[in-house]
Amino acid sequence: MGRILWVPWAVCAALAGCAGAGGERAASPEILRVPLAATSYATGRIGNATLVSLDGETTVTLQLSGVPSYTTRPIHLYTYIHEGRCEAMSQRPAYDLTDHVLASPLGRPGAIAAFRGPVTLTNVAPVSLQKLRETPYAINVRTAPADGSWSIFCGNIAG
Repeated sequence: MGRILWVPWAVCAALAGCAGAGGERAASPEILRVPLAATSYATGRIGNATLVSLDGETTVTLQLSGVPSYTTRPIHLYTYIHEGRCEAMSQRPAYDLTDHVLASPLGRPGAIAAFRGPVTLTNVAPVSLQKLRETPYAINVRTAPADGSWSIFCGNIAG
């Protein structure tokens, strides 16, 4: 019976040894989830941002339960990172995450058909997640200028 318990341990040890052999190991990304609070323009909705740091940049993926009904289709959302906290953000964003503004149905990237329900959007910030965590920063999600450019979600990154 002792021999049976020893075999799985030996296999795990051998695999761990092989994983480290053969050169440098890639740095594993740091991940942070930031809850996004809906503003009065998106009452009743919830959101979440997932920040993944890799190679000095941070990928920001938004997952939103939906957008206000007045938002035109296809949905365009503009994401910004401001210095400060949601309650007192800097007037101008520190980082514009506007390379991609066309939101898509959750699980169906690239689809632009009119839809209701969860949406997702991903952009890359040219800053490390470590820097974003060192001082207060906030993620601000706004509607398109055609929809009033209203702030609909906000979440504090640091402490």
